[in-house]
Amino acid sequence: MASVFRPATAISAVTGIVPFATRIEPNPVSGDPEVGLMAQVWDPLWMLGRQWQFGEFAGEDTGTPLAVTVSAEFDPITAWHPGPLPEEGDSRDWQAWRAGDLLEPHVEAEASDPPPDGSGHTRFAAVAAWALQDVLAELGEATTIARIVQRFPVTALGDDASDWAQTQRMLVGRTFDAQAFATAIARSHPAWLTAALRREGREAARAAIEEWRAWFAEESGAEAAPSSWVGRRLEYGFSVATTAQVLSAPEYGGGTVGWSSFDLLPRENAPDAAGHAPEPITRNVLASRLEFPGSPVSRFWEFEDAAVSLGAVYADPDELARVLVVEAAIVTGDDWLVLPVDTPPGGVLRVHGVRWVDTFGSLWELTEQPTPVPAGAAAAPWRMFTTTEAAPEPGAPRGELEGLFVPPAAAAVFEGPPIEDVRFLRDETANLVWAIEQTVPAVSGDPAPVKAGAMPPPRPINPGDAPAEKVLGYELQTFVPDNWHPYVAQVSEDGVLLRRARMADAVDGAAKGRLLAEDAQEVLIAAEVPRQGVRVQRIPRAARRADGTWSVWIGRLVTPAFGEGESGLQFDRTRRPTG
Repeated sequence: MASVFRPATAISAVTGIVPFATRIEPNPVSGDPEVGLMAQVWDPLWMLGRQWQFGEFAGEDTGTPLAVTVSAEFDPITAWHPGPLPEEGDSRDWQAWRAGDLLEPHVEAEASDPPPDGSGHTRFAAVAAWALQDVLAELGEATTIARIVQRFPVTALGDDASDWAQTQRMLVGRTFDAQAFATAIARSHPAWLTAALRREGREAARAAIEEWRAWFAEESGAEAAPSSWVGRRLEYGFSVATTAQVLSAPEYGGGTVGWSSFDLLPRENAPDAAGHAPEPITRNVLASRLEFPGSPVSRFWEFEDAAVSLGAVYADPDELARVLVVEAAIVTGDDWLVLPVDTPPGGVLRVHGVRWVDTFGSLWELTEQPTPVPAGAAAAPWRMFTTTEAAPEPGAPRGELEGLFVPPAAAAVFEGPPIEDVRFLRDETANLVWAIEQTVPAVSGDPAPVKAGAMPPPRPINPGDAPAEKVLGYELQTFVPDNWHPYVAQVSEDGVLLRRARMADAVDGAAKGRLLAEDAQEVLIAAEVPRQGVRVQRIPRAARRADGTWSVWIGRLVTPAFGEGESGLQFDRTRRPTG
């Protein structure tokens, strides 16, 4: 993390004396500041004379901070809560936080996928079974392997001609059902398993089986924490607690967890944090200038890098934000220093004091002095990287977190191709919202595009004795592909909701993937599907923990879609006879 301060402000806070400063700023008559910023000079002696007039050859009694000591404390995360917070006084769902864990796997992890057809296996289950067989084979437990394969056989996938179905049929009789075996030994090892193990190596084999069971439960998600997914809103919601404060992330859409994902809950009591206390931190660092592309140098007569020209930035008269950014970069860009302060992940860092020695050997000290809120102000002054209260009480100032929150997020996450892709689109013509399954996981677990069913043939019309051109057929509704699932708007006490429905003539209206098959997406809040739509993807992810071990999970990423959709759905339509 980094803290920045202005030396002039720090000196004023310590001594009460406001240093006097003279600044030369270009004031172009033509309205183009680029000419003044170029500082074109033709006579070197004239430039030296101007430098002497400006006092650049004379020493000043103000020094630049060099060696800096930062005194702070770190308040660690002690617990986290999946999903919305419970009612007041109910802390049953708070989960203890282990130091060194990553937040994304806990929040985004899903339970293991059930077999797609009730009997099939995923690729992971097959690989896990072979892993245990290899370990037991090295221990000489051939009899034990045969007994496990006999008691927990793998079921074939019928006459399916897919590649994975053929592979599954090859596994029959050669390996075992990993999920069924892990469930059987979840509480204790049965007597038949103990009897099958060799007496001389029984303890080593039992330890290997128990280690495999714990690994399989963790990797498959069988022992995952309660889900943080809020299906009605198509996003995650969770909270974390330190020893004194509670922070909530009610609208996390997956991807990267940052400090900006959280809001402060000042009136929420943190759970009991017995055995945890804030940790004092002291860091000795070197101060360096804050630099950015196009940043001005500290001396007026020194040439900046020509790669970025801030004076050439074009801004309309009403683009005040752009003008302010350019002015701040040109006028005060060289007045800031950077102090890198390394902190442990997962907690709140509070800086209590800063001491530094300048280039003249003088010792300065700055103690923490919060800025008082002006009388009649509705909120505290704006600050950078500040976590504030989301919805304060009417008339009350917005609460602020004292310190900087550093979430225990992964430094880098490896992502695979999405194994499921669902898009929620509005169809104004049909007055519906559609959930379109474009990619779903196959039996093997690999992503597979959804193939929409063929359009059914129209029903024949028997004109009888009447002329064919005078007979009209009737259609209740037009054809919509099976991977388009409708949501119908309903008005309730909670506002406008979207309830999942089913087409009347759908050949197979069941969801082919996992997302729409969950009851959590049965009802959606209408405001969560705007005009541009919503795209939800299930993506396999992997990241390293602080101790170097790997964490693998499947998370959901919520992003905007590509606008409205058009299904072509029509009701009560007539048509001419065919054939």
